[in-house]
Amino acid sequence: MFNALKNLSKGTLILIGTVIFLPIFIIILLVILQSCSTGTSYDKYESKMITAASKYFNDKKLLPESNTDSTLVTLDALVSGGYIKSPEKLFKDKNCEGYVSVRNNGYVKELDLSGKPNYNVYLKCDNYKTNTLKDNIMNDLVTSGSGLYEDGNYYVFKGDNPKNVINFYGKLYRILSIDKDGVARLVKAENEMSTRPWDNKYNVEANYSYGKSIFKDSYILKILLADYSNDKIISKKAREHIVSHDICIGKRDKDDKSISFDLDCSDVLNEQVISLVNVSDFARASLDPDCNSIDGRSCRNYNYLYEVLNSTWTLNSASNNSYEVFYLSSGVAQVATASDYNEYNIIIYIDGDETVKSGNGTINDPYIINNN
Repeated sequence: MFNALKNLSKGTLILIGTVIFLPIFIIILLVILQSCSTGTSYDKYESKMITAASKYFNDKKLLPESNTDSTLVTLDALVSGGYIKSPEKLFKDKNCEGYVSVRNNGYVKELDLSGKPNYNVYLKCDNYKTNTLKDNIMNDLVTSGSGLYEDGNYYVFKGDNPKNVINFYGKLYRILSIDKDGVARLVKAENEMSTRPWDNKYNVEANYSYGKSIFKDSYILKILLADYSNDKIISKKAREHIVSHDICIGKRDKDDKSISFDLDCSDVLNEQVISLVNVSDFARASLDPDCNSIDGRSCRNYNYLYEVLNSTWTLNSASNNSYEVFYLSSGVAQVATASDYNEYNIIIYIDGDETVKSGNGTINDPYIINNN
């Protein structure tokens, strides 16, 4: 056979090689082109949607001014307005729809921090769909075992191993819940190392410096705001993705052990960018059927928060007096004078429309959102 090949002319050998290898080359090229026409091209188109939406909102003077407002523009409006080409003309894909939403994030009056528009894109075609945090979270909706459960106006993660871990700009958080508006509530997976008093004012009722149990005028709120502006705790880029949200600061009787979140929300403080856990959060994350009170030790069972909330202040205080506050010790709710020292875990909120770039929500592969 080798002697026969030696006798063939150079041109014949080239022809044989072309016949054999050209189809292989074409197949490889088609695979590469198909790959480029799916993930990468769609990603680029999503970036173009954000650029187009930014111009649209500026032209129409529709950018939200308040730190609680959000607005969106549909893909159809961007195409019909000449801000972007139709995706059907760029991809071999039909029935594309989508939108770009924008919030004014990062505004904090007390810290003199101005807001910045944060854009989130959503695109859905026959062969593609934007991978949003909200969709990932809702995919874990269950009725048994670890996962996401419907709980009134919220969806709450429960169990000892739910997929709710997110690496938020270099810091690990757990997703506690997501509300019906698609805003996710996150708790930092480790507490702040320094212990702090909840408040340290002189209290007339106690005739002693036990502090006052009014969160909106508390020392711990000042500490939280200082943490928010500290780049080592929350980076500047992370702040651009934090949504202001109403927080629950309701007082409750020390003898009321209900795990109802509505009780924690009997009073609300509006438009906050950072806060603490609520006293019922720990118990509501347990799947133990014997967990029926905020101080029940059974609530430690089947509960991922047992590894997260060691000893931490909460937002809620006792209605029995003006100086006692609830804290969690290994998940068990207790009260202490506001002037006592305790650790604390940070709570923040982010938009569920954030794009997940990688991860599946597990400890070993946490969600990582768009780093734009």
